[in-house]
Amino acid sequence: MRSKNARDIELFIIDVFISIYKIKSYTAMFRDGQQLQGNSLHWDATMRAFEIIGESLNYLLENESFDDLAPSYFRKIVNFRNVIAHGYFGIDADEVWDIVTDKLNDLNEDLLSMVSSQFNIQEALVLTIQEYTKREDKNIVEYLNTLMSAE
Repeated sequence: MRSKNARDIELFIIDVFISIYKIKSYTAMFRDGQQLQGNSLHWDATMRAFEIIGESLNYLLENESFDDLAPSYFRKIVNFRNVIAHGYFGIDADEVWDIVTDKLNDLNEDLLSMVSSQFNIQEALVLTIQEYTKREDKNIVEYLNTLMSAE
């Protein structure tokens, strides 16, 4: 794996995948953004996962080989993270719901496509699976094993 600063780029890619998985899990029981926003535990967890996606993509976009392949909307995701981090009470629940239901799958597919063509995330997946196994988070481990199979 290529290293940049203290953390490998592939681990940031895994962070995005995990956060997408978490958002889908956190929001699965809701029918719309208003209902999600009305449940502070799930709303806050969803916002935190969006922040992680934005932070990870921001870091990844600093990598020239990643940035060259990334769709332009990745920068919009970073900007959305900034809105969440600095304007928490001004977040539109319907916009969040639109992202959850319509845009997360695109992010997941585009990232999978980029990874399969340019990055080897196998080692990062193994390390992350080990970490989540220690935490006894069976759902994330199962999801990561699925990602490893797809890779």
